[in-house]
Amino acid sequence: MIRLPFEHHPGVHCGSTAVADALRAAGVEASEPMAFGLGAGLGFYALAAPALTPSHLVIGRSAALERTACESLGVPCVERTADGAATAWSGVREAVDRGIAPVLSTDLAELPYWRTRTRFGGHRVVLAGYDLDRGVALLADTDRPGLEEVALDVLDRARASVAPPLGAAGRPWLEIGPRGPARPLAEAIPDALRRQTTEMLLDPSGVAGVSALERFAAELPAWHAQANDEADRRRCFRFAYQCIEVRGTGGGLFRGLYARFLREAEVVLPGLAALGLAERMEGLAAAWSRLADGLRATGDRTAAGVPPEVIAQARALAADERRFFEDLAARGPR
Repeated sequence: MIRLPFEHHPGVHCGSTAVADALRAAGVEASEPMAFGLGAGLGFYALAAPALTPSHLVIGRSAALERTACESLGVPCVERTADGAATAWSGVREAVDRGIAPVLSTDLAELPYWRTRTRFGGHRVVLAGYDLDRGVALLADTDRPGLEEVALDVLDRARASVAPPLGAAGRPWLEIGPRGPARPLAEAIPDALRRQTTEMLLDPSGVAGVSALERFAAELPAWHAQANDEADRRRCFRFAYQCIEVRGTGGGLFRGLYARFLREAEVVLPGLAALGLAERMEGLAAAWSRLADGLRATGDRTAAGVPPEVIAQARALAADERRFFEDLAARGPR
């Protein structure tokens, strides 16, 4: 058996837990909230996929979290892909043999220990080792306290999936490290805050960030009419609740996790506390949790239509997030 000598620290989110584990294997210590914040991890996407169930879903994290965290810290990070199962396994196995803990993209529904049939592509895990005699890989995964053993053929199915929201072709993986001295947090945090602000504000297309959140709030009343059928309608609202409150977000669509990053950042940059960013982000997290409850209740209703108070909550959240990031752009660290 080959097992990398890093300690897996269970967390709440697959992306930030994975990158923190991989950084730890490379000799860089970062908490899960710090890894998330350095990765400019907040985001917002509202996706419509009529051919799937649910036909609407929301995502609250950046797709580039892991790569951005490494860039913020000055740690090498290379993304690789492979077309075939054998080549893909050989690539990540060789990384482990070099002392690197690769971050794999998987479909959560194909990982047997999750015991779910709901597909969720782009779920990040870390390959911590393998046992060729038994034909298993050792995976570090979010809140799991130990390592999970997964048969190699099962792992390949999970890696080969291109299921939404973040599944991608080519069985992609990240190799983080080896590294020289990591960039000091006092330099990395201001850059990460600026990048987070840019990514939330400067996409006027409505595909990502605050503009996508405003579009979501405007289109939410039409979800009933756009659903494929009654079962899909219920699933859209219930799944939106899960994506905001349950599925590795730490509650409040990752905003609670980002607030914890801001609290840690205040220790490194004492002047940050005067801006009140952590308190405001905690308020946004609470507002997202309230909206999630409203969406879940909407999915349980038999009557058509989204309640006016739920629509109002979504619109208020869009306005509040725009104000937060505009204030951060104007008053944040330079």
